[in-house]
Amino acid sequence: MKKHLFFVAAAFVTMAAFTSCDKVDNPGSPVGPVRVLTFEDADWKAGTNYVGQQSWSSLIDSKQYGGELLYPADEDATIYQWADLGNTYLAHEFTNGYMDKAYWGGGHAVSNYISEDYTKVSYTQQLEIPAAAGHNGSKNFCVHNGYASYPGAVLPAIYFADGAERVIDHMFVINTSYTLNDMTNEYSTFKKDEDWFKIVATGYDKDGKQTGVTEFFLAKDGKFVTEWTKFDLSVLGKVQRVEFDMQGSCVNQWGLSTPAYFAYDDVAVQF
Repeated sequence: MKKHLFFVAAAFVTMAAFTSCDKVDNPGSPVGPVRVLTFEDADWKAGTNYVGQQSWSSLIDSKQYGGELLYPADEDATIYQWADLGNTYLAHEFTNGYMDKAYWGGGHAVSNYISEDYTKVSYTQQLEIPAAAGHNGSKNFCVHNGYASYPGAVLPAIYFADGAERVIDHMFVINTSYTLNDMTNEYSTFKKDEDWFKIVATGYDKDGKQTGVTEFFLAKDGKFVTEWTKFDLSVLGKVQRVEFDMQGSCVNQWGLSTPAYFAYDDVAVQF
């Protein structure tokens, strides 16, 4: 039976919303206090997660491809999910795009896998980044997989588990090692000086009305994002949910041919 453990203890959610506000530098914003989703165990405030643990690291699968968390064999397994309760209240669960609860159907997986030399990385190392660590030297981060492969496809999203609307100020993003290798190896169909690859983020309010769209290029004009870079999401305004799509110029008869991944870390929310 599918279980959702985000929406528990409504009283706790309401009370905690007023007790966990940290001030972080936020240049250019009229709202100074923000809370940051870091994916670090030291910042875990959410109680017990869906695997029965109290840490972000417990949500990192033992295998990047084929592990039991990201690719459950049991049809009654709980779908992969996380929620930053007690802090930003941002949450996510896999899209279940192929009705098997697996990562290949689209989702955001917590990771700590790195591979600074991305030249030989394949899909079996899909959770690796070409950096020495997460943003600002941290251990953990999150990896997006999925794109609008057909009209009406469900896109991976982050949303506020308490139903509130807030401004997501920014996140830090980077290409994954697998995607970089695919775009730059000698057999790639991706033309360095011609093709492009980007993230498209779309915000929605609590009524499902679109609040705005913004984008971030991970590859363009012969340049590739190989270090953590700030992606401004404040232009979306107050949102209840943000969906992420991957788009690119390198396509084939099945759609986007560039692997639809990016990694993100340190998601800042205005309070």
